[in-house]
Amino acid sequence: MSIESTLCLAAQQLAAIQMDYAQKGLTLSQIALCGAKEFIEWQHYPRNDLVDEESGYEFYYHAHSADETPLDEHGHFHLFSRDARNPEEFCHLIAIALNQKGLPIRIFTTNQWVTGELYASAEEVLQRLRLFDVAIKGRMSRVAAWITAFTSLFYKDMEALILERDLVVESLSAELGGMETALESRRDAVLTQCNIDLMARLSENLLIEC
Repeated sequence: MSIESTLCLAAQQLAAIQMDYAQKGLTLSQIALCGAKEFIEWQHYPRNDLVDEESGYEFYYHAHSADETPLDEHGHFHLFSRDARNPEEFCHLIAIALNQKGLPIRIFTTNQWVTGELYASAEEVLQRLRLFDVAIKGRMSRVAAWITAFTSLFYKDMEALILERDLVVESLSAELGGMETALESRRDAVLTQCNIDLMARLSENLLIEC
């Protein structure tokens, strides 16, 4: 399958899921809370994260404290890949922020302090992200499908951030006296980020012949 066809199919799936929720009067950010009545800062939704045992990929949704959250942001997904041979070791792939309407508005990378990950090079992160696929059953299956489609549709944007992330870590390491210090710097929790426009990307790719 060509890259264009892959992007077109991802756009179709993502748009269909968003529209289905909208027609039911729901938003993706509401569904991401897994039925919880309260959205408590820092708590994971679902509580034990959503894990695809077969692929080793996982994600959760949460929000930081109000003073650390941009005004237009509701919360964000963190995506991970876990080592099949050693499940205790995992790396953070990307974070996807949603606004109050449940639309993605920003993607970003973080340092090791944020997630407790085992820091991996951009090359390794991109190799894992390229194959990201969470297949599960139940109420969160469509959220998982949405995220999987999103990683295809915005892969190039994420690739640029992850490559830039390694350059930022290199610069911070020189500034702060070592890589370990740079990766644990609370001041530099977010390493790279960019805003995204879902509607523009959907319009661009839905015009392609799938």
